[in-house]
Amino acid sequence: MAINQKKKQKMLAKKKKKRSLRKKIANISKNTRNPISLYAKYPIHECLIPDDLFSMGLGTVVVARRGMDDSIAVSAFVVDVYCLGVKDALFHLMSLNDYENDFKARIIASHEGDFESIHPTCVKKIITGSVQYAKNLGFSPHSDYRKYKGILATIDSNACPEKYNFGKDGKPFYIRGPNESITKANKIIKTLEKKCGSGNYDHLIML
Repeated sequence: MAINQKKKQKMLAKKKKKRSLRKKIANISKNTRNPISLYAKYPIHECLIPDDLFSMGLGTVVVARRGMDDSIAVSAFVVDVYCLGVKDALFHLMSLNDYENDFKARIIASHEGDFESIHPTCVKKIITGSVQYAKNLGFSPHSDYRKYKGILATIDSNACPEKYNFGKDGKPFYIRGPNESITKANKIIKTLEKKCGSGNYDHLIML
């Protein structure tokens, strides 16, 4: 029994190394400005959003694509639909098992509400729409967004029939996040004041 277990562990380690190598090759590829877009040829595995994204204003949006070898290429975006657009982004290449039992499980556990599946065209519409909304207010997305948005490359957001309203009650609503200092929060509010004018936006700075 112990021998079989050791063999199994060695096989899993080899597979993990192969996945790591593929990831490195993709990241250093010079065939495209955005290496992550190489994974856009993978079929969509699933797209997930918090079911309370537009009532809470902030949540993690997941776009996962599945390779022929059952690998999963996944980008996750922390999306602020009330004000700042994409506040963070990441990308991972992993096994289907690791995706389901580790990555996805941790994403779901980190959120108090439930997640729901959404059509790829609509998830892209939410992500790019929030970025454009924030841009109009004077805010740029997280720098990693530019690196990892390539996974959305083959998706046509214009095909999504849904209409999404950004902001809250017709106005931008800035809610200070735990990683934003008071200094940064005040800078964001000054930007909103300059762009929108007094009374045309709301904010909540929790101490």
